[in-house]
Amino acid sequence: MPVGEHWQWALLLVKMEAAELNSMEECLEEHLPQEQLRQLRRIMYGKELRKLDVLKSAVEGSMEKDFQLKAFGFEASHEQLRQPRVVRVGLIQNKIVLPTDSPVAEQVAAIQKRIGDIVEVAAMCGVNIICLQEAWTMPFAFCTREKLPWTEFAESAEDGPTTRFCQESSILSTLIIH
Repeated sequence: MPVGEHWQWALLLVKMEAAELNSMEECLEEHLPQEQLRQLRRIMYGKELRKLDVLKSAVEGSMEKDFQLKAFGFEASHEQLRQPRVVRVGLIQNKIVLPTDSPVAEQVAAIQKRIGDIVEVAAMCGVNIICLQEAWTMPFAFCTREKLPWTEFAESAEDGPTTRFCQESSILSTLIIH
């Protein structure tokens, strides 16, 4: 890649700092030529996946609840002993809903409400398995030195509020939540 192209990209990043950046994907789609975008996606993600259509009601639900909904498909390798079947997996990258200085109970309730909304839309799409990011139940506090209020988010993995929330959501939507 010529040096001039590096400079163009550097200038693009400087310009983007002033505006709010919703996602890396949006920025790349808006500012890279199609061929460079295709090559970058190949390097970052591997083989290009086919996009799937989703129900209009699911798209409307995601827009109403303010989260992105994207659906992609790929085929698994053929197995000799099992018949092929469709498995739909939902991957959730969450965001913090309330300011981190809000009361802990309110933060937990807001995060669970948001995840519940996302699980509801995933169920509309026929998702079988939902995968949540690590430490999804709280702001990412592991990089701080303070103990409080972050230790207040700790709970029992066997029967704590988050476990009960996942159990109830799973029963309501017939999803496996991981």
